[in-house]
Amino acid sequence: MRTPATDRLDRLMISYRLLAYDEVEKTAAEVARKLEIELDLVFKTLLVRSGKAYALGVVPGSSELSLRALARAWGQPEAEMADPGDIERITGYVRGSVSPLGTKRTLPVFLDQSAQGHVIAVSAGRRGQELLLAGDALCLAVQGNWAALCR
Repeated sequence: MRTPATDRLDRLMISYRLLAYDEVEKTAAEVARKLEIELDLVFKTLLVRSGKAYALGVVPGSSELSLRALARAWGQPEAEMADPGDIERITGYVRGSVSPLGTKRTLPVFLDQSAQGHVIAVSAGRRGQELLLAGDALCLAVQGNWAALCR
């Protein structure tokens, strides 16, 4: 099934695999188990804000996002998790299915450097769908920034 994320990858001619799973899965650990992928390779996309500005942090499911590290990479004095009510309004995706690709607004994207050189999974923008692609290709597709983002 097409999503703004798959449309973006197709436009850029970036290779990916679309994987489907039972959409009742809610955590990266559950998705990793269901798709038989290492948890370190299933990345979650988190919406953060600094004042009125928003950005996405993309980190392995086995880790926690360091807001301090993201703020530093972003050049902001501080960052905090965005309100859950902002997720769909800002990204165009519902909570639990945010993809770093094809967001409603163009947002700065910060990817944890552990994705470099690896094939990773990120949300395809719909619950029950994941994209499997090279981390380096994802960074290129979102014009992202590499940083050490995990605590």
